[in-house]
Amino acid sequence: MATDLMDKLKILADGAKYDVSCASSGSFRRNKDGIGNAASCGICHSWTSDGRCVSLLKLLMTNSCIYDCAYCVNRRSNDTRRVLLTPAAAAWVLPWVALAATIPGGCC
Repeated sequence: MATDLMDKLKILADGAKYDVSCASSGSFRRNKDGIGNAASCGICHSWTSDGRCVSLLKLLMTNSCIYDCAYCVNRRSNDTRRVLLTPAAAAWVLPWVALAATIPGGCC
């Protein structure tokens, strides 16, 4: 897999950790003083109707934003590398992630 694509995935998966759906995933929390799960990697957890826990890859498609909200890591004035993941790139990479067993059941 291309290094640039891997860099994009790391940035976008790390940015998804601030989403509220990952905050209660039940995974290890590095930052006990803050809100949500501060551990990076973009893996969050959900439960099936029969009670099984499944790991899901959560990532942003882009970390670019036109707004400048003071609380947001993706705010316009934040000095960070901006990346965009196209739908085609996401579709290409997800089966590879599933094959690597990073996301059990993550591929169709």
